Amino acid sequence: MVTLRTARSLYARLGASLCLWGGAAMAETIVVTDSQHPVTNAGNARVIELDRPAQLTQALSQGLPTDPQRAASAAEEMLSSEEGRRLTAELRRAYQDVADAKALKVQKVPAVIVDRTYVVYGLSDVAEAAGLVDAYLQGAH
Repeated sequence: MVTLRTARSLYARLGASLCLWGGAAMAETIVVTDSQHPVTNAGNARVIELDRPAQLTQALSQGLPTDPQRAASAAEEMLSSEEGRRLTAELRRAYQDVADAKALKVQKVPAVIVDRTYVVYGLSDVAEAAGLVDAYLQGAH
């Protein structure tokens, strides 16, 4: 596992000559973060936002009447609409993403995981983190 300390050490040694993405681009890359820790240069990485289910739940309940019966009726109507079905499917995916992140045993965010084996914590630039893993795997450690 590549820790933040190892990652920073590798980055310091590699400096500007770091070849971003390299072989790690071909590997499965998963990013686990939240809305407070946005990431950049994610490319084709799968990005999991841990607070996405809460955001979607809030979006689903936004604008509902305060009367419980009217709210239930409005919610049922909204959920049966195209937008409601889209939000419901997105919510299902978001909860699956959170379960997947938990299975990966992510300790803090942002986390960039390559091949479900190597993790770099604390870097918001996904390409940079993947480059660190690639350099580590190529013997720069």
